[in-house]
Amino acid sequence: MKIDRHNLRILQALQTNARISNLNLSEQIGLSESACLARVKRLTGERYIREFLAEVNLDKVRHAEFYVNVALKRQDARTSESFRRTINDIPQIVSCVKMSGEFDYMLHFVCPDAADFNRVSEQLLADEEAAISRMTSHLVIEKTKPFTGYPLELLFRD
Repeated sequence: MKIDRHNLRILQALQTNARISNLNLSEQIGLSESACLARVKRLTGERYIREFLAEVNLDKVRHAEFYVNVALKRQDARTSESFRRTINDIPQIVSCVKMSGEFDYMLHFVCPDAADFNRVSEQLLADEEAAISRMTSHLVIEKTKPFTGYPLELLFRD
């Protein structure tokens, strides 16, 4: 599927407001409603659009966020798979990325408070299946630039 200027504008608009009506989207993009809807369906079918989600405003609830660097004891596929299975069962870990460099993974925790984070991270460290050799944690003080979407014009540039 080719990402032309209309598809790019649709993706940009939807990553800013996924609840926009097809009528408003079609007017914003400059296409008919049926053509716009067909493009959205195709972008979804081709997995350019993975999901439509609602971002919960964490400022409305008690929470503490932490980013945690993790180094594993071993660098093999079995250890990595075991680690991934372990973290997938922990609801406070909301995302994980595998990284290059000194640490193997970075985890993003959202917990009700620091005490909950401490309890969960101590259990994770003690879990032999997780095979963690070292963790460093960083408390989020303030989100100075929240996620507002990907730089699609740069990413789809030829």
